[in-house]
Amino acid sequence: MDRSERLDRMAELIAQRAKRKLGMPRELRLVGSESAPKTVEEPVEEPPSRLPDWTSLQPVDVSERAVTMHKIMVIANTHGWQIAVTHFLMTKGVPYLSDLTEPQLDDLLDRMHGYVDAAEIGACMHDAMPVT
Repeated sequence: MDRSERLDRMAELIAQRAKRKLGMPRELRLVGSESAPKTVEEPVEEPPSRLPDWTSLQPVDVSERAVTMHKIMVIANTHGWQIAVTHFLMTKGVPYLSDLTEPQLDDLLDRMHGYVDAAEIGACMHDAMPVT
């Protein structure tokens, strides 16, 4: 195989690899046949990449109430205390965090901060005595 044949073969391999990367099917041929069957290939059209339509998306709620709910959930998720939030919701008779009133949300956030403080010092929330 001389140099030009090797270059042609390399160009063919590169073209096949490029087709595979573009999602085009491989050209198959029978074992022992000299040339691949000629097939008409339809180009695969990819949808053009574009940014999302920001006008159709809802804005992020940055109200004080939303920030309070976010802080509660960050503490619960960080420490694995989701059951504390569920228990609080059950005691208030509401199914969702968003159903709590402002004073109830503030109370829950204070409780969650209290749980964090107690866990950091190893104290019990009931009597604030160190756990031995």
